[in-house]
Parts: sequence; C-alpha cells; structure tokens
Amino acid sequence: MAVIKPFKGITYNRELVADPGSLITPPYDVIDPDEQEKLHRHNPYNVIRLEYGKTDPQDTETENRYTRAKTVLRQWLESGVLRPERDHNLYVHEQSFQWQETTLSRFGIMAALKLEPYSSGLVLPHEQTMAGPKEDRFQLLKHTGANFSPIFGLFPDPEPFMDSFREQAVSQPPAFETADSSGQNHRLWPVNDRKLIAGFTACLAGRPVLIADGHHRYETALHYSRKSNLNRLPGAGYVLVTLVGASDSGLLMLPAHRLVSGLAKEQYKLIERLIEENYNFLDRGRPQELNRAAFREELDRLGPESGALGYIAPSGAALLVPRRKPAAGDLPVTVLHERLLDPALAAGANRNLNRLNYTHDASRALESVLRGEAEKAFIIGSMPVDKILERARRGMLMPQKSTYFYPKLPGGLVIYHTALGGVELDYQ
Repeated sequence: MAVIKPFKGITYNRELVADPGSLITPPYDVIDPDEQEKLHRHNPYNVIRLEYGKTDPQDTETENRYTRAKTVLRQWLESGVLRPERDHNLYVHEQSFQWQETTLSRFGIMAALKLEPYSSGLVLPHEQTMAGPKEDRFQLLKHTGANFSPIFGLFPDPEPFMDSFREQAVSQPPAFETADSSGQNHRLWPVNDRKLIAGFTACLAGRPVLIADGHHRYETALHYSRKSNLNRLPGAGYVLVTLVGASDSGLLMLPAHRLVSGLAKEQYKLIERLIEENYNFLDRGRPQELNRAAFREELDRLGPESGALGYIAPSGAALLVPRRKPAAGDLPVTVLHERLLDPALAAGANRNLNRLNYTHDASRALESVLRGEAEKAFIIGSMPVDKILERARRGMLMPQKSTYFYPKLPGGLVIYHTALGGVELDYQ
C-alpha cells in the first residue's frame, strides 16, 4: 500500500502576511519569464522566491538561485513570516475554478507520501521525464530541504471514500480562504483527528497512487532520499503530495495537443508519407472554415475506440484514423508518437532541437497554424482517467506532456520540510 503520514507543515503567518492569494504560485514548469517577473513584483513574500527564483548573469556555484532560496527560506523562518505548525496534520485543499462557464471544485488531501521506486507498484508514473528539469529541482531540494509545491496524485476511489471524508473534515470553517490572481478560489483545513487520518490511511490500502502531475519532482525527491542518511533525516524519505480521488467530480484532464514547426523539408515529407501509411485521411476542408465544435465532437466520439486524432495543416484539416487497430492500452497520443512523430523527429540532422510545442487549447492549436506559428497541429481527443490508470498499472509510459490536469496545484499553501517538523514516523 502507498504510505502517507501527517506532518508539521510550514505555512505563512497570517498575522504578518494578510492575503494568502498574493503569496501562492503555479508550479515552476508552467511559469514563463513574464509570469515569473510578475510574481516577483506582486508580493515580496510570494513563494516564487523559493520555488523559482530569478537567475543572474553573475551567478556562480556558490551564489545562485538555489543558494538565494536557502537564504530567503531561513530569513522568513527567523522573522516569523513562515512558521511550522504545532501539530502533525493532513491538509484538506478545496480548489474551485471556472471551466466553460461552469464552476467546478476539486477536493484533495495534502500529506507526506513515502517515496517508493516505481518498481514497487505503489507509486505509478504515466509519462516519460527529462533530465534537465530533474537536475534543477534536485539543486533546489538539496539547498533548501523543502517541497514548496505538491505532487498531484490520483488514487482509485470507487466508493467514493472522499465524499464522506470531506463531510467530516470540513465541518469547521477553513483555516483560510483566498482567491488567487487567476480567479481560482482556495480553501484549506488542517486535519489532525486520528480517526479521520486512520480512515484515509485504510482507504489507500492496496491502492496505488498515480502521479498525475509532478513526475520530475517525484523522481528528484526519490533521488534525494537515496543520497540522504534516512536514519538521521527520515523526513527525506517522503515528499509533499495532494491526493485526489479518481472519481472526483472536479477532476479535469485535458489532452496536450502537438504543434510541429522548424523541421527540414525531408521531415515534413516523411510526416506526409507516414500519415498515408498509417492513417485513413478523412478530409474536413480548409482550416479557416472548420466547424470547430463539430470537429471536436466527432473526434471525441471516434477517438476512444479507433485511436483517431485531428490534423491541421495550412492546406487542410482532417481526422486521422489508424489503419491498424491500436493494441490494448494504446491511446491516440501514444500511437501518434510511435508511428509518426518519433520517426519523423528522429530523422532530423539535429535530434536535440525541440521541434514540438504543446497546448491544451485546441482552438489555440488551430490558430497557431493559421498564423504560421506552427506548420502542423495534431489534436488529441479526450482521454478517460481510468485508461491512464490502466496503462500505468501495466508499466506503460506515455510520451512527455501527454496530459494536462487542470487547474494546476499551487505552491505555497503548505510547505513540507524534510527536517523542520517532518513526518510523524510513529503514527499508526
């Protein structure tokens, strides 16, 4: 079973810093330079200074964004801007957001998750990772010893247990409620009721945790734990996670559409040949005249069974339906990479160049082609969460950035420190 523990979270001192919404930040991997600068200006205590500090041309091995994060964390703890909680808690996080003119709420439980190798089957990945982000996150963890944003974990919850847990856990007013700069609303409740915590621990028994978002951070934390003396620093054997039931009504998983640009002529010719060899081409006319809603509806209807995907090029739009039926567990995005994108990208003279961009907005993908920002776009249909879980249990990884769980979990609500408080190891 996946092991979770209550822990002494580090939180902002709301007597000194009044507006939690001005302190939190999206995960580092979705923050562009403009957003990074905006967050730094927004509030001098925004967690961006810890999670994703600025670089400087004069940075050295002994003075850089990681050493500055370590210094700032120490200063904020010493001044009381941040303070460890007195109790070992789980933390209930309710995140409300707008999606297509509807308000949705997603309910998660923040805990310390015991780090396990993927081979254990207790914690499962579903996407491939890259070396660069892991080195960045390792340096931050090595210098600060802290997780500023949680891994996003899913677990099977067919009962659903989480509904009854929520009713009991949120019977009191939240510790705080705030809106962030994007209009999302966050409410947080510390939970130290032993009976409730034991019930949640029992609920996880025999159920794997699927990493929905945060593969790089999880693998970094696992690497850090292996380099640590866990007898002296047992907290290094855990990582901050927010666990969401797979049947949560506010769980929204968006596909990550592929945008292709910058390839050589020979590679584009290869793409056309691979489309002809592997897919039936269902022409849907000029992209400027495409009925976008009907196109997506048709794709969502055909995609799950046939593996169909959308295709946008300056010359026309189409649905691509695989000529060969996908194997068990295959999804449109995995078939696309195996039969088309990976061979075409590998044929380039410089395989290290990033030729793919991603967006979870199908209309934006179409507009990118119409504006000449991308040569081709591949539109991925909706993917059921249970299919992702099924693949992960079979050890099948998807290409990088295959899914986009919306919205992202913010950093800065609760900080997990491997030494300051850490986990309650003797908790049963």
